[in-house]
Amino acid sequence: MTKPCPKCNQPNPAEAAFCLNCATPLGAPPRQEPPPFVGQQPGAQNWAPTGHAQQNSSGEYGQKAVAALILAILALFCCGPISGVPAAIVGWLELDSIKNGRSPAGGRWMALVGLWGGIISSIIHVGIYFLWILMSMMSAASGPYYY
Repeated sequence: MTKPCPKCNQPNPAEAAFCLNCATPLGAPPRQEPPPFVGQQPGAQNWAPTGHAQQNSSGEYGQKAVAALILAILALFCCGPISGVPAAIVGWLELDSIKNGRSPAGGRWMALVGLWGGIISSIIHVGIYFLWILMSMMSAASGPYYY
């Protein structure tokens, strides 16, 4: 079962929220009203606020794309693999969501920067850690011995 895009008529998977071709929102499934509270008349207003629960407050990009970008920046400047590995994972998951139409395509560049920035930052920091350990061992071996 596929959903056609209202803008370009591209067939999309049934679970896609955005068109795979043009990133147009495909519309939310019909909202089901919860059953009324005990003693409430049918058709009466609930006290809960109405609105779309899954509304994307970040505009044209997903929150995972922003998280991947922030984690990659943290990995580069201070945290190394501690935030680089999660940046790569979150970036990869967001790219997969964009590819399958579950996330808007506007966050693709942020997810790519998160993925590759996390990988590269982790590799650089691990190399620096090994170099630091090697230099520490060399300096300890070449120094005078104190008894």
